[in-house]
Amino acid sequence: MQIDPNILLVLTTILMVVTLALSFLPILPGPLLPWAIGMVFGVLNGWERLTPAAALVMTALMLIGVTADWWRPLLGAKTTGMGCRTSLGSFAGGLIGTFIIPIPLIGTIIGLIVGALIVELAQFGDLRKAMTAGQAALKLFIVGYVLNIIISIAIFGVYLFSILST
Repeated sequence: MQIDPNILLVLTTILMVVTLALSFLPILPGPLLPWAIGMVFGVLNGWERLTPAAALVMTALMLIGVTADWWRPLLGAKTTGMGCRTSLGSFAGGLIGTFIIPIPLIGTIIGLIVGALIVELAQFGDLRKAMTAGQAALKLFIVGYVLNIIISIAIFGVYLFSILST
């Protein structure tokens, strides 16, 4: 069964726009969704409209975005004064908060702050230091959240550029 290339293009573009909207939900791997749709489009279209070069750029962007939750806290730990344990506690707290308080963003933010606070208090027993760690965790989350949205938009931009230039 052959899919009409024009219908496939319109359907893919609509799905890409939907994934951009979904990238605002912190629980979803934002950059992975538009990348996957782009790759499926490339395969179904025989890499005619989405070039292999565009697919490579989209893949690199996706890998940066998907792995950011692992490398970003470690970079931020050095610049914010948070230790590695606190970064991991913040990450775990954000994940737990997302499921316990299923209000988009709110549960995640509360969880990551509480996770950082608990780990810092358990390690040092200093409320002031724990509050600083909570603030740092919030800043790191915001940076990561914005990074994922920017990367998702960049993947969509590479897709559009490839479509419009072929």
